[in-house]
Amino acid sequence: MIQMSESKKVGPELITSILREAEKPLTTRELHQEVQKKVPFCLSDNIVVLNLMRIAGTIKGKHVENGAWIWWFEDKKENK
Repeated sequence: MIQMSESKKVGPELITSILREAEKPLTTRELHQEVQKKVPFCLSDNIVVLNLMRIAGTIKGKHVENGAWIWWFEDKKENK
């Protein structure tokens, strides 16, 4: 399998990479800022894509106070 450099990752791969590295939940705004640092015009960090990734089980998400969401990556291997 070919390993992609961080700058070449896009979409879900980029989002999971950022959440894995964060080692803590990020708000939608924080996640958006991190994505924009790496790929200024990435459309995959919008709430619709994040919710689709959550529903698919790729990432975890939770609605918190003030209408905000937090997002995190949970490695299935670590939880066994």
